[in-house]
Parts: sequence; structure tokens; C-alpha cells
Amino acid sequence: MGQLCCFPFSRDEEKISKKPIGIQDLINEALHRERMALQSKVKQIKELLLKPETQAKIRRELFEGRSINNSNQGSDVDFSTTLT
Repeated sequence: MGQLCCFPFSRDEEKISKKPIGIQDLINEALHRERMALQSKVKQIKELLLKPETQAKIRRELFEGRSINNSNQGSDVDFSTTLT
């Protein structure tokens, strides 16, 4: 009888029931793990950006950055470049 804990099969039974692992399977597993880790990070960043205190800090820093840039630029603005 197999173990009743976390592993329902003994190691020998598990080896028999699974197909051999190839290099492509290992690559796919590594890519899957990396993708899951990145998705988790993106979720954490989204949650952080949705917090009111984070949004207030971003607005404050953007506003301060604009006022500093506007005071430094003065008449040295170059309008010769155009956006396409």
C-alpha cells in the first residue's frame, strides 16, 4: 500500500506511471515556472499601483518634476523636432 501522506505513490510506482522526461519537457517546465513568477510580480505591481497612497505619491512626484523641469527650461526649448 502506498503512503497516505502527501505522496500517494511510492517512488517506484511514480516512475512507472510517468513517461520519460525529455529536454523539451524540462525547458517547457522552466518557462512555465518563469511565466508564473512574472505573472505574480505583475499582479503585485498592479495591486501596489491601485493603492491610493501610491497614486498620490506618483501624482505628487510627477507634478514636482514638471514644475522643476519648467523652471529649468526657460527659453532653451527646441521646437524643431516633430513627432510622427
